[in-house]
Amino acid sequence: MATAQSFSIWLLQVFLLSGLLVFFLWLSLHPSKPTYTIIDFSISGDGSNTSFTVEIANNNKGGGIYYSGMNVTLYIEEVNAGNTMLPSFYQRHERTTLMVGSAKINHTVHEVLNGRAALKVGLVAKVRYKIWLWRSRFHGMDMLASVPVGRDGKLKIKKAKMHARHQALRIKRKLNL
Repeated sequence: MATAQSFSIWLLQVFLLSGLLVFFLWLSLHPSKPTYTIIDFSISGDGSNTSFTVEIANNNKGGGIYYSGMNVTLYIEEVNAGNTMLPSFYQRHERTTLMVGSAKINHTVHEVLNGRAALKVGLVAKVRYKIWLWRSRFHGMDMLASVPVGRDGKLKIKKAKMHARHQALRIKRKLNL
């Protein structure tokens, strides 16, 4: 009887320790989402083209990220004004990558330059995390940033941080915009 009880206690200890080990491994290897920031944006003099630079930061300690082709869309007052694709790439852990792109604008931007219309930049991508030899499934990223543009067609602020689209809509509702 005593050996059966000691064996069950030993088995319980093994399960608890292995459960704690798995939990701490999951905490240390759980990937975080990359951050996207628009650090440069300009509209050409004739208002038909834009150029932009997106800073993509991977803050994961031990894992890289595979990015599929990223679709960047420009919105003027919630209307699609143009889009472009950025190429696929792999980003190692704790690195920052600058992606430069340009897009042709389908609408006039005079309202944006005069401050009467809002310009937003949307970014849609699929990412796949790599931790050691394991690769995750593809995760969708749907980001949105409001871009304040001055009369000269340049970005008014230093950086425009991109937020998840559902968070951007929640912030907009909170501010009653």
